[in-house]
Amino acid sequence: MDNEKRKNNKIVYFPDLEQRLVEKGLESLRQKNYYEAIELLEHAVQLDSKNSDCHIGLLLAYFDGGLIDKAIHLVDQMLNEGIGNDIEIMNIYIMYLVQLHKYEEVVAAIEGLLAEDKIPADKRDHFHRLLDFSLRMLDSPIHMIQEEPVEDKWEQQKIDLFQYQNPEEQMVLAGQLNNKNIRPFVKEITNYLQSKEGSAFFKTLLLNVLKEQEYDKQVEVQKFDEKVMVIPEQLPYITESSQLQEIIEIIGEKLENEDPVLYSHIKALVERQFFMLYPFGMGSFNSAALAAAYHVLGNEYFGNYNTEGKLREEYHVLQADLNVAETFIRMIDEISYPNL
Repeated sequence: MDNEKRKNNKIVYFPDLEQRLVEKGLESLRQKNYYEAIELLEHAVQLDSKNSDCHIGLLLAYFDGGLIDKAIHLVDQMLNEGIGNDIEIMNIYIMYLVQLHKYEEVVAAIEGLLAEDKIPADKRDHFHRLLDFSLRMLDSPIHMIQEEPVEDKWEQQKIDLFQYQNPEEQMVLAGQLNNKNIRPFVKEITNYLQSKEGSAFFKTLLLNVLKEQEYDKQVEVQKFDEKVMVIPEQLPYITESSQLQEIIEIIGEKLENEDPVLYSHIKALVERQFFMLYPFGMGSFNSAALAAAYHVLGNEYFGNYNTEGKLREEYHVLQADLNVAETFIRMIDEISYPNL
């Protein structure tokens, strides 16, 4: 009878099966196959009911799959049964509450952690920033419109974009604006875009909001002491930049097969800087020199210094061109790109 059951069992059990299920589940999650991810991760939890990796993976899958009630129930279960790190679990929970714009619950959760003195010293600033942000959002025009969606009140609201300093806050606000009619806020957005002040990162987010909402009037954008007039609706997407594609292609020819980890890191660095510069790009810089300079910088991130001479020869670029390109990308790299 036991043999017959084993024959009919669809899954052959072997050591570390739950870890393999977690890996497959997270891969499905990355591919946005939420139900497949949930099925795999629920199975992993059944196999090891105390494994924190299984539970964290399932928690992420529930949230991303929109099964909020199940996610909240799992959070309670993990906290009650001591599965995983309480602060890590609460941080995941709170960040999803922020995405769902449930700011009252964010405030209550963080104030509870503070009252119980459960937050480690190295995490306090992070939670205090989230608390301050959520309190501000409760008083913000965006939140008031969500609570009281009356068109004339919506049109009367004002927002001060300059008060949003934290990248997480900027991303949340940009996401909210993208889901609203932003015409009442066009003046605030255009004033921010043309100002010498403000975050280059946030300006790119706001430009994308205008583009997605097909805003077809000219706006001035100022970044890095440069100005340009653009029509957001007509702007190409960042990833469509021929210069960006050419630089990545040149680097890929050198690294994609030889060192895919380094290639992936440098590719992300290039894309990140083009995001910061958008809509300006790298101007008239030589693409091969830029590719070589990014390779030099990428090597340094991995602790490999003094490769400039070798790479200059590999990329067949002049020392002067490499020097100029390297100076420029280092300058962009030092402009405090947000830690996301």
